[in-house]
Amino acid sequence: MNLAAFDLPEQTHELSDWLATQITGPNLSSIVAQLSAVHSDHDYDLTIEAICGEQWNSIIQNGFSELTQAQFQQLLTHPYLLMELQERLLLEGEEYWQKQFLNQNDDSEIQQTKLIIQGALQKPILDSEATQQAEDFKKVPYRKIFALGFVSAALIFVAVFINQGPEAAPGWGWNRPGVLTADIPADQYLNGLADSANEWFKKPTDTKAALLTRLTQFRNGCETLINAPHPQLANVDRTWLINRCRAWADKLDNQIVALEKGADLKTADANADALIHKLVKALQTRAKQVA
Repeated sequence: MNLAAFDLPEQTHELSDWLATQITGPNLSSIVAQLSAVHSDHDYDLTIEAICGEQWNSIIQNGFSELTQAQFQQLLTHPYLLMELQERLLLEGEEYWQKQFLNQNDDSEIQQTKLIIQGALQKPILDSEATQQAEDFKKVPYRKIFALGFVSAALIFVAVFINQGPEAAPGWGWNRPGVLTADIPADQYLNGLADSANEWFKKPTDTKAALLTRLTQFRNGCETLINAPHPQLANVDRTWLINRCRAWADKLDNQIVALEKGADLKTADANADALIHKLVKALQTRAKQVA
């Protein structure tokens, strides 16, 4: 057994690179288990915000280089936070983290994942098809689905494939006609996208079939958003939006997988609602920044 958690660098700058590699690599769960075996007394009231504080913006842009030795020690002695940190960086991390996650995955594996996901997305899920689609998704490890979200060429390939097949269910969210073509200022456009995402809550998802269909429709809306030109936005805001939507799409893929693997409906529904709330808040926050 490779006890990587106990082969820690001594220098702070080396520890920064080591932690970034573990966060974006395939063995984080093993690292967490090893650290947890040593640090069994967890203070579950401690949060990432409490440790990182004002340095969070620097972390999502440039990695852990500005963290102190004490902050690294807090993260490593509270290893349950590392899994949450990984998820947060997948959702919020900027170009630095996108490259890190991509570099940790083999191109051939990414290509295989891309082919499976493009087949799953070529048409909306029907009740009779849900089981077979789930079998395809189960063949794809979660981390490889995450990695796919950061491969622009793969996303373009998937988008072309989808455009050649039957259209995803239109009529709501980001697939509603006019949402992405409105000639309005950038802040109004981003707030409009947030309002469209909030349409998720207008229809009940009280059965597995309903939630699965709703998730797939929202996931297809992400593809629509990713491939739209967004002339209302400056280049930096357009890049931010597309990168965020790729991360949201990955999370939706994961939730579809979890639901088909037997996740509790109530838990799955709550997780989906939480994700939509987060992305709505992110859009509204960005709108305030560009106003």
